[in-house]
Amino acid sequence: MHFLSPVLQGWYYSFISLAALYALFDLGLSVVLVRISAHLFVGMRWRTGGNAEGGNPDHFLALIGRSSRVYLWLAFSLIVLPAGILFFGIRGNEANLSDGQWQAPWVLLIAVTAAGTLALPYLSLIEGSGRVAEAYGVRFAQGLLGAEGCWLVLALGGALWAVVMVPAMGLLVAAVWLITRWPALLHAGLHNLGKDLEWRREIWPLQWRTGVSWLNDYLLTQIYAPILFHRQGAVVAGQMGLSLSVANMLRLLAQSWITQHLPAMTHAVATRNWVGLDKLFRSDLLISIFTYALGALAVGGIYAGLQGTVNAGRLLPLWPFVGLLCIGFLGHLVGALAAQLRSYGREPLVWVSLLGAGLTVPAALWAAFSFSAAGVVTVILTVQVMLVLPLSILLWRKCNRAWRVPS
Repeated sequence: MHFLSPVLQGWYYSFISLAALYALFDLGLSVVLVRISAHLFVGMRWRTGGNAEGGNPDHFLALIGRSSRVYLWLAFSLIVLPAGILFFGIRGNEANLSDGQWQAPWVLLIAVTAAGTLALPYLSLIEGSGRVAEAYGVRFAQGLLGAEGCWLVLALGGALWAVVMVPAMGLLVAAVWLITRWPALLHAGLHNLGKDLEWRREIWPLQWRTGVSWLNDYLLTQIYAPILFHRQGAVVAGQMGLSLSVANMLRLLAQSWITQHLPAMTHAVATRNWVGLDKLFRSDLLISIFTYALGALAVGGIYAGLQGTVNAGRLLPLWPFVGLLCIGFLGHLVGALAAQLRSYGREPLVWVSLLGAGLTVPAALWAAFSFSAAGVVTVILTVQVMLVLPLSILLWRKCNRAWRVPS
C-alpha cells in the first residue's frame, strides 16, 4: 500500500486476477495428479534422485510423460496475453499510463507464469507419493521468496514490475529444486513425453469435475477485481483486490490443514479405514476453523489500526470487508467438504458449485454496475449462505453414507 498509488493498486490486483486464468487451463489436473499418484504409489518407493521402483513403474512413467506433455502445451498457450492487452488498453489511456508502464510488465508476467506451470506435474506427483512435507516446503519457499522479491521491487520504485516477482521466484525455486533433488524424475518426464495412457478412463472423469470446481472458484474469488476495474475504475478495483487477497490468504492458510492430509485420506479410503478417515478429517477441520477465526481476528485488529491513517481507503469499507471475510470462511468450509469427498476419487460437489456460480456471477455483474463492490459482496454472501453451504453439507453427508463399503 505504501509504494503504490490507489490507481496502481487497482492495476496490480487486476493483473493478478487475469493472470490467474492460467490456473484454470489445466482443468484441475494438478489436483488430480496428487490423488492418482497416491493410489499408484502404494507398494512403490523412491530411490535417490527420483527413480521410482516397485509397483507398476511403467504406468507411473506414462503418467509422468503424458502430464508433462499437457503442461508443455499449456506453457505455450498464451491466449491470456493478447486478451490482457486489449482489456487494459483502454484504462491505460484513462490513467495516463504509457504503454511501456503496463504492457512490458504484463507480457513478462504472462511469460513467467506460463513457464512456471511446467513444474506443476512433478510437484503434484511428488506430493501424492507421500512427500507432502517436501512439497509444502517448496511452496512455502516459493511464496516467501516471491513476497520478498515483490516488496524489494516495490521499495525500489518498480511499481507494476513487482507483480512479476511472485511467479518468477516460484519458477526459480521449482527449477533449482527439481534439478538438484529430483533429476531422475525430471529426466523421466522429458524422455517419456511420447508415452500414452488411457486418459479418458483414468484421468478425464476426475479432471473435468475438478476443472469445473476451479472455474467456479475463480468466478467467485478472482473475477470481480477486473470487473470493477472496468466499470468503477482502478481505485475500487484495488480495494476489492486487496480485500480479496486478505480473505483468500486466510482461506488458503486454513485449507492447508486439509490439503496436507489428502494423500493420507486417499490411502484411508483405499484401505477402507473409515474410522481413520473420519478422525483425520474432523481433526483437521476443527484446526482449520480455529486457524481461520484466529487469522480473521488478527486482520480485524489491523483493519481497525489503519482507520484514520493515509492507508484507510486501500481496503473496502467495514461491512463489505467483513462480508468478504465471511465469504472466505464459507468457501473454506465448502472446500474442506469437497476435499474429503475427493479422497474417494469423486467430485460430487461440482454440481453445487456450478449452480452457485451460475446464480452468483450474473447477479454480481449487475451489482457491480449498479452498487459497486458492496453489491458484489452482498450477492456472493447471500448465495453462499442460502444455497451453496446447505446443499454442500447435505450432499456430503449423503455421499459418505452411500460410498462406504463395509470392511
